[in-house]
Amino acid sequence: MDCERLTWSVSALTDRTDVDRIRDAVDLVALIGEHVPLRPKGREHVGLCPFHDDHTPSLAVVTHKGNAFYKCHACAAAGDAYNFVQDYHKMTFPEALKFLADRTGITLSRGRNAPRTSTRPAGSELRRANAVAASFYREVLAGDPRGATARTMVCDRGIDDDTARQFMIGAAPDQWESLAPHAARQDVSIAALVGAGLLKPRSGGNGHYDTFRNRLIFPICDELGRPVAFGGRALDPDDEPKYLNSPESPVFHKSRTLYGLHLAKRAVIDTRQVIVTEGYTDVVACHQAGLPNVVATLGTSLTTDHVRILTRLCEEVVLVFDGDEAGRRAADRAVALFFAEPIDVKICVLPEGLDPADLLARTDGVERFRAAVDAATDALEYKVSRLQVELRAARGHAGRQRSLAKLLAELAGLGFDRLPGVRKRPVIAQLADLLKVRIEDIEQAMPRGRSEPPRSRVARTDADTEHSVETTALWSEQADVPPARRLAERELLGVLIYQPSLRHELGGEEPGEPGEPDVMASVLEPQRFMDPALRRVAEAVWTWLARDDSFTVQQLMAALDDPGLRNLAGELYIEAECRLEAGEQTPAEFLRDRFNALRRLDSRELYRRDLDAYRRSRGTSGDGALEKLLEQRRKQGYIPEALPTRGRT
Repeated sequence: MDCERLTWSVSALTDRTDVDRIRDAVDLVALIGEHVPLRPKGREHVGLCPFHDDHTPSLAVVTHKGNAFYKCHACAAAGDAYNFVQDYHKMTFPEALKFLADRTGITLSRGRNAPRTSTRPAGSELRRANAVAASFYREVLAGDPRGATARTMVCDRGIDDDTARQFMIGAAPDQWESLAPHAARQDVSIAALVGAGLLKPRSGGNGHYDTFRNRLIFPICDELGRPVAFGGRALDPDDEPKYLNSPESPVFHKSRTLYGLHLAKRAVIDTRQVIVTEGYTDVVACHQAGLPNVVATLGTSLTTDHVRILTRLCEEVVLVFDGDEAGRRAADRAVALFFAEPIDVKICVLPEGLDPADLLARTDGVERFRAAVDAATDALEYKVSRLQVELRAARGHAGRQRSLAKLLAELAGLGFDRLPGVRKRPVIAQLADLLKVRIEDIEQAMPRGRSEPPRSRVARTDADTEHSVETTALWSEQADVPPARRLAERELLGVLIYQPSLRHELGGEEPGEPGEPDVMASVLEPQRFMDPALRRVAEAVWTWLARDDSFTVQQLMAALDDPGLRNLAGELYIEAECRLEAGEQTPAEFLRDRFNALRRLDSRELYRRDLDAYRRSRGTSGDGALEKLLEQRRKQGYIPEALPTRGRT
């Protein structure tokens, strides 16, 4: 945990700082719901976890009783709004703070707790360079004489001013050095421009030149709408390449970026459908035509990371391809990626081999495009239709058998045997009908597929690895804790996290009677927790209890720097909530019950230690050893009920 983030965590425990005000102002369901579809379930919201390859809703978002946190029941993801923004968008804490402050309309104070801008990480500088460049290109297109040719192309393409502004379309002048002087006036360094791929060093080492020259510029944004790269289309037909993209950088990865996703995401979530095309202008044309749930890959095929992003946002993916052979091969590769995912995938081939932009430019283009999408073929049916073409071209029975064997092997390799029956049976029936054989024959001929479907992996940072190692060590130490002891500790700590005010109940004779501070301290001090992970959480809880303060789960999570411990805190809260909402005991009764259970376990532990000491002392202390122990315990107010008068050596 870096020093700056630690400072923020400590401040959250001592003052109502900007951090607390912003955390309280964030609508966590709305924030997470912009990235993952959520649905209400009881008093919580659930959805697919974006931090692992989740196929069943494992993410819970809790927002009642003054708390606001998320927790995944399948992985260690947990935390508050800051944790979500940091982990999902790979932001530093100061970046997340500023982002959420802008979102909530809260002005950050410039006191001792304000984030320092003098130590901005490389990622921030690159994003700043990209933002300045996007503004520069936009200004050139909007009214600069150097953007006249680009303005003509935009007009010829039928892109209106509102759409151009929405996508921040710009123009790079036909000059070798135009961006650097502008960026220098904005305090953007040459190093940041080079790192973002906007400038290139001259071969002789004498200065730099612009990467994008005489091109129509399409900014490529992340999911927050921040420019992270650029695509440039040549304005001169003789210039090569026709399309030029920024190189990859710490803030831009082609395999994890989809063009237009920041503008399409809300529509994708609402319609539960995404349309994937192959070019910038296709996306721009679709959005302008009133089809906002359209994105595109960046001059590359779909990847497993693209699949992971789309799978968590919607339930249906429509892949739009040209009708030529290259388009069919691209469709085959895309089907392979989506095949074993719990999502409907359809293939849409546009009429006359047109791309979306060309089709939508026609008078009836919107209607024809919608009709083509509605008539898109299910991915499995698409594979079968391709087989039909091969069977018609095959010579003789042997050729037909080879084509079928090839398809069955491909389907098995993609995980066909693991698909739900409702998806498998129609395909098998189609194959049987094509070949005029029994369904059972097709099922028997199907080879077994891979034992596990391919899974996309979420990148882990060095900090994640360090926390993982630390948490693993904590979990491994749990093996030495008796199960009954661990359960009692979990339940006691959980109920105090769920309802901190119950701390006043400990030590009283009856439920509702004020407890005794020294009794509370004797049980709740962190060193009394044998489970090491629970002890770490108890240490954070004790920060408030020791001064008789209340706290929320999000404040507790902010004080825990390890993702596994944040997850544990959320788990304890949810367990206590489920237990108490069942109504078998009041919260006060449940707390006192767990409190007494720990006391009994303490007594048993003390008894075992006494017995061990007695057995060790028999050979050296004479027959009075037991009586001395009993007398000592009587003075302490504790009389063992089952201490034997005769022990085995």
